[in-house]
Amino acid sequence: MKSLILVLSLVVALTPPTFAATPAPVKLAEYKRADANFYWKGDVLKVEPNAVIVPVGGYTQQNDSYFITGRKKGPNVIYAQVLKDWIEPITPPNATSLGIPANVMQIREPQGDVQVAFPSAPATFLPVQDGMTVENGSVVKTGADGTAAIVFGGVASARLIPNSAAAVQQMVVPGLRSTEIDLTRGAVFSKVGKPIGEKEDYTIHTPFGIAAARGTDFVSVALPSRTDVWIAQGTVQLNQTNGAVVGQISADGAGPLKIIRFPLMPGARDAMMADAETMTAAINFIPMANQKIKALRDRLARGEKLSDAEMHYLSLIKKVPCLIKLALVTPPAPPPPPAVPPPAPLPLPATPAVQLPTPPPPAPSPVPAKPAVPAASAPAVTATPSATSTPLVIHLHSNGTVSFQGATISLDDLKTKLEVIGNVTPDQPIIIKAGEAVPYDKVRQIVGICHDAGFLNVTYPARSKPSAPAPSPEVLAPTAPSPVLRVPDTTTNAPPASPASPVQETPTLTIP
Repeated sequence: MKSLILVLSLVVALTPPTFAATPAPVKLAEYKRADANFYWKGDVLKVEPNAVIVPVGGYTQQNDSYFITGRKKGPNVIYAQVLKDWIEPITPPNATSLGIPANVMQIREPQGDVQVAFPSAPATFLPVQDGMTVENGSVVKTGADGTAAIVFGGVASARLIPNSAAAVQQMVVPGLRSTEIDLTRGAVFSKVGKPIGEKEDYTIHTPFGIAAARGTDFVSVALPSRTDVWIAQGTVQLNQTNGAVVGQISADGAGPLKIIRFPLMPGARDAMMADAETMTAAINFIPMANQKIKALRDRLARGEKLSDAEMHYLSLIKKVPCLIKLALVTPPAPPPPPAVPPPAPLPLPATPAVQLPTPPPPAPSPVPAKPAVPAASAPAVTATPSATSTPLVIHLHSNGTVSFQGATISLDDLKTKLEVIGNVTPDQPIIIKAGEAVPYDKVRQIVGICHDAGFLNVTYPARSKPSAPAPSPEVLAPTAPSPVLRVPDTTTNAPPASPASPVQETPTLTIP
């Protein structure tokens, strides 16, 4: 038993430890915003019922890139839900009241270009100041970078976005507060309170309708062709300018925004894009106005502790769910692999040059005296042979045979061999030797064969033409610029050679 325990202990000690393999990180599909719009979920589901909508928490964001959890390969286009802040109250975090008299309208929190024109001088616009009191019928307008809130008795507020204009007035009698804003362009965020024992009549007039609120939080947008009203909390009824009811919408304050519009859009996709237009304008404006929220969050980021009233103020900010459209980022194609240089060619073995044997120079022999040339025969006119090539000799015999390179040869074979040699060395000199008995036509035939083969340097003996009493010298070869070399006719007194006994001649270059 002890031996068995010892063996098991040794096995355990000698067995290498095993470690779980670390899985490779999963490369998630990367998305970026397809456009700058914010979309209403109800619109997207109507237009694209099969759209993929990723809820908050279903993705991670790194700078401007979005990675959908658990999706290596996602669809090309998806919608991601985001939560955006709604407009903050005018009341400071640590105060319960603005301290404004019930029948007074004041300008609060102006930023940028904000001006007001009073009823006494409607064409004169003056810069506003924080806390300025305005009169009934005053017109407040904002520039491209301007925003301001008009507070009505500390009960309701209307905050104008940039490029807006509105005339304001209110009437307060016991038990009734009537507030009217005539919005000619732009948009206004309204927060409507309802003091105990007081009835509130709060309306926004636009060129296309009148929005009547009952203790609510909403934004009205006046466009050249329509009026849009987005409700964050409470109930809003929209009427046409003639009093006809368009509809009534309520929001519970916890869910998404609700919208009511006049005139209606003709199709679902047109309605979706119209909604995206005004929702985007509202959502993009809100960070400009929410300076109190930003200050509190900056303090939290620095590690400071907020008071209970400040934390309560933060809790009042509604979170607006809306959708952004994402497009799949196509990863770039991998770079092409570096070009592999072709292998260096292997050195070829040196091929020895083939050299034809150079015939030895002919032995010098005495040159016999040239006999007198008969009157009927003229000396041969020859071309200049190459100074570096050994002449080729063609023998013509009186019996009609031809000898070339030491052998009797037919005219066809002679022509073939001469063409081969002429293609390589057309300047090779040719010497034609013929006895006196060889007729003129035979010599001319051989000369023509040499010329047809491409030879430029042919030497031959002259012959008398038949029936010509006094032939003259004839030139059949081109005249070279160097002195003419005259080769003596050594066959004049020699007996004609027979095919069996070839004439001995000067060694020549032989082409196989």
